[in-house]
Amino acid sequence: MKITVKRDVFTDALMTAMGTVSKKNTITNIEGFLIETTEDDKIRISSYDMTKGIRITVDAESIEEGGKYIINATRLMQAVRSLSEDEIEIEIDGSYNCYIRSGRASFSMSCMKGEDFPSFPDLVTDKGFEIDSDIVAKMIGKVIHSVADQSTRQMLCGAFFKIKGNTLEVVSCNTFILSKCTAKCEIYSIGDSNFDDISLIIPGHALPELSKILLDGENEKVKIYVSRKHAIVRKGETIFFTRTIDSEYIDYNRIIPKENDIIVTIDKEKLIDSLERANIIADEKIKGSDMGYVKIKAEDQIFHINSTSVNGRVKDEIECVHEGSDIEMGFNCRYIMNSVRVAEGENIVLGMKSPTLAITIEAAEKSEDFDYIYIVLPIKLKENSSN
Repeated sequence: MKITVKRDVFTDALMTAMGTVSKKNTITNIEGFLIETTEDDKIRISSYDMTKGIRITVDAESIEEGGKYIINATRLMQAVRSLSEDEIEIEIDGSYNCYIRSGRASFSMSCMKGEDFPSFPDLVTDKGFEIDSDIVAKMIGKVIHSVADQSTRQMLCGAFFKIKGNTLEVVSCNTFILSKCTAKCEIYSIGDSNFDDISLIIPGHALPELSKILLDGENEKVKIYVSRKHAIVRKGETIFFTRTIDSEYIDYNRIIPKENDIIVTIDKEKLIDSLERANIIADEKIKGSDMGYVKIKAEDQIFHINSTSVNGRVKDEIECVHEGSDIEMGFNCRYIMNSVRVAEGENIVLGMKSPTLAITIEAAEKSEDFDYIYIVLPIKLKENSSN
């Protein structure tokens, strides 16, 4: 193989593909990029960690000799990023020696034959939909904080996507927080897709890489295909795929409180600032044996936020619009702070019913195109708690 490619184009492609290179596997060939030439004189870069993978096609400046080889991802990435000239030449000889040259600088490293790279799963399906990439990326950003890292219920370790007509609904739940976002937008069917029957659960470990691909470059239509075991996302010359979680999702609509009679409307940014201050003290408790929590209290038209540890105490007050009786509740500070942080709107509405039932977080001003609700479970406060 002997190819020449623009340094910036090649570097960007490698950085994107790096997200699905195996980092915890003893199989050497999946610790590398599969670099191959195509019949239309382009260069294709693939990586695959056996659960998710990326395939990116870039233009070549020249291809003197085609081929297909595996090059260690970390070494290739480091070498390419260290070069400063506009073009990079990659040459591989019959003894699997790889030479990387740019200007007067050169590297040499060993490589492997491309046939040793694991086969991708079957990525051909006619079931799916087409949607703006920015919308999907936005929805992921709104729910990723409440995807479970681990759970006995496997479905909670991913985000649930559901298409119905012109509505995309994305949900996640880690048993302490439930996030539900709904977007009304232009959605087009692919093949014989039935929009009443498209749903999938994308694992949490795949969501950051998917979001990067969706946000890379300009907003454009992205095609999302759904097969029996995989989700395949095509944006421009990039294909991303991940194994899906094969499970029924929880009945999340049943969990959402319907009749909160204590309502607090409050400035979102002021609440975030106050929670961040409280978290300084709450974090000290997390480092010790006691769980870090924050106590909130709605009294008259003031929202009180307090946290106490053995080393300090923080107290804060925010003016609000308070309807209903007074209430005092305890929460894991990070849980409620992360949910408020991704909420939209200048003001948000906190809905409560009792100190033992979940709080809801919603927009004060509803939008026809985008809606969300976050539900956070409280912590039982000790009767002698004196925050």
